[in-house]
Amino acid sequence: MGLSIAISGGIVTFTIVYAMMSFPAILDDTTKVSTSSAQMSSTLNSILHTNISVSNLQSIHNSTIVNFSVDNTGNTILWNYNKFDAIVTYQTDTGSMPTLTEVLQYAKSCVALPSDKWCIQSITNDLEHPGILDPKETLNIEANLQNPTSLGGIITVNIGTDNGVLSTSSVRIT
Repeated sequence: MGLSIAISGGIVTFTIVYAMMSFPAILDDTTKVSTSSAQMSSTLNSILHTNISVSNLQSIHNSTIVNFSVDNTGNTILWNYNKFDAIVTYQTDTGSMPTLTEVLQYAKSCVALPSDKWCIQSITNDLEHPGILDPKETLNIEANLQNPTSLGGIITVNIGTDNGVLSTSSVRIT
């Protein structure tokens, strides 16, 4: 009888020690899930409060320059312009008016703007945080395409923020 009590005590002790050693791993996984959930919630909140609108889209035929504005109509401050997506689809003046789509990259300066780039000419109402797009402010953007646009063709600009909010505008090329 004494041997069975000793074996039972050993099993109980082993179980308690095993449970205590497993607890930090379980706690670590719980912390990771909690942190991930908080980050996801923060990202979703940011997306819900972000809203932009493309306006004043202008393209003159036989030119590679396109001008447009992006209005921050949401409540989120936007500043990570390198992570913005700018996609332009247009009819070109090379031959039989083929439609081209270009993905443009952000350039910090508009001076001698190379092809396939876009830059910020100015920010209208930029009073609170200079160089950052606060709510109710407007980016005035210049983009340089690879090919000149065609008279009467359609140009479409799609721009997306760093958190995935999109806006689109189309006009006929004049």
